[in-house]
Amino acid sequence: MDGFVGLLMVGIALTAVGLVDVALFRGLTADYLAQFRQGERSALVRGALLLFLVLLLGFVLGAAAQNYPEGAPAQGGLMLLIALFLILLGLAFLVGYGATAWLLGERVLRLFGAAEPHPGWCVVAASLLIPSVVWIPVFGWALGLYWLAMTLGAVVQRLLEGGQAAESSPQQGGEYQ
Repeated sequence: MDGFVGLLMVGIALTAVGLVDVALFRGLTADYLAQFRQGERSALVRGALLLFLVLLLGFVLGAAAQNYPEGAPAQGGLMLLIALFLILLGLAFLVGYGATAWLLGERVLRLFGAAEPHPGWCVVAASLLIPSVVWIPVFGWALGLYWLAMTLGAVVQRLLEGGQAAESSPQQGGEYQ
């Protein structure tokens, strides 16, 4: 029963984050959604590279921190730098999650026959689906990494390109207003 309650709490937290993204940052979320629709593979590759680089940097800095004696200021600074990179990665996920949930929820709701689902319902459906699927060993973990890489890749792609995908093709997936 504890696992179900934890899964439900994660779903509620993700729903809240996704709804805040869609409600407060509608233009930004629409840009990320346009990044997904324009180049899903490109977003995936950039996100996977970002995950790999942050993990590699974390391992390298962690190994360097272990070589310092206990209580050395450099050891604390390296551990602080690792924490900073992980916080930035988490913030990038939180900022881009609304678009991932919107896209995934839209696909699921259309699969069940909804003609033009509302973004709020898309986020709710995806936020309940994602923790349920990620709970499945191996297959769910792979899908979770895929969705995480897609989310981070869209954020990085928009940062590098400055939101040009949504500006160059505003009709690419429907109206976002």
